[in-house]
Amino acid sequence: MDIARRVFAGAAAFLMILGAMLVLLPMNGQAAVNPVPVLALKLDAAQQDARVTESTQGVVQFTGQMSIDKLPVERCVVTLTSTTDIGWVSQISPSTAVFTSLTPQSFTCTVVVPQGTGNNNQGKLVINGRAVAGGLQSQATTEAIITVLPYFRLTLDSDVPYREISPGSQAFFTVKLTNAGNAVDSFELEINNLKDLAAKKWTVVLSANTLPKIVPGEYKPFRITAQSPRDWTVWKSEPTVFIIKATSQNAKDFQQVITLTFPIYAYEKGFYIPGFDPLFLIAAFGVGLVVLRRKRQ
Repeated sequence: MDIARRVFAGAAAFLMILGAMLVLLPMNGQAAVNPVPVLALKLDAAQQDARVTESTQGVVQFTGQMSIDKLPVERCVVTLTSTTDIGWVSQISPSTAVFTSLTPQSFTCTVVVPQGTGNNNQGKLVINGRAVAGGLQSQATTEAIITVLPYFRLTLDSDVPYREISPGSQAFFTVKLTNAGNAVDSFELEINNLKDLAAKKWTVVLSANTLPKIVPGEYKPFRITAQSPRDWTVWKSEPTVFIIKATSQNAKDFQQVITLTFPIYAYEKGFYIPGFDPLFLIAAFGVGLVVLRRKRQ
C-alpha cells in the first residue's frame, strides 16, 4: 500500500514538472519564426563637387557601406540601385551582395555630370537597397548631393575688326564679349598695348572698363574709339593694331587668371594737313573748273 502511494505521488510529481516545462518552453511553431533582416546603408560623404568644362564630363564617386543587423538564415542577398533626380547617369558597384555573416560590405557609386553643365545645377543621388533572406525582406535608402564647380571662359568677336581711315580721323569698332563659362561672371576690359599707341600719338577710348554679371552663354557689346595722330602727313599707308584684353573677375576668387586678347586694326591711307579741310579743297577745285570754263568761253 505504501509502495503504491509512493509510486502515485512520484508519477503526479513528474506530471506536474512536465506540465510546468511545457508552459515555460515555447511551442515549436513559435520557435521557428525567423527575425526580419534589417538592412542599413551609409555613405562616407553626403555631398561632393563635380568639376566639368565645356568639353569634359565631371565624374564623382561616392563610397559607402551596407550592413545587416539580423541574419535569420545562413544567406541574405542585398540588391542596390541608384538614380539622380536631374537625370545624370549613375552606376553602383556591386549591385548585388551576398551576406553570410553580420560583417558590413562596401559599395561604390559613380555619377557622371555632362560637360558644360551650369554651376547653378545641383543633383540629388538616391541609393535604394533591398535585402531578401528566406522569404523575408527589408529595404533601406541613403542620399547625397552633387554640386557643380564653376569654370571660367570667354570669347571676343567683332563683325568688323578692320577699318580703313584717313590720317587724322577716327576709327570706331564694336566688340562682343561672350561668357563661355558655366557661371555668372564679370569682366575687366583694357587696351593691352595702350602705352605703345600713346607713344605713336594715338588716343584710344573704351566705352566701358567693366562688363558686369553676364550669365553663361550671353554676350555684351562694347565700343572702341581710336583717334589717329593729327600730325602733318604728306602721304601715309600704314596699319595699326589695337589689342583688346578681357579678364574674368570671378575667376580670381578661385585663384585663377583667365584672360583673352583680341586684335582689331585701323589702316591709315592718305594725307593730313593740320587745319586743312579736304572739303575746302574740293570746293576750290570746283570753283577753279567753273572759272576755267568761263575763260574758254
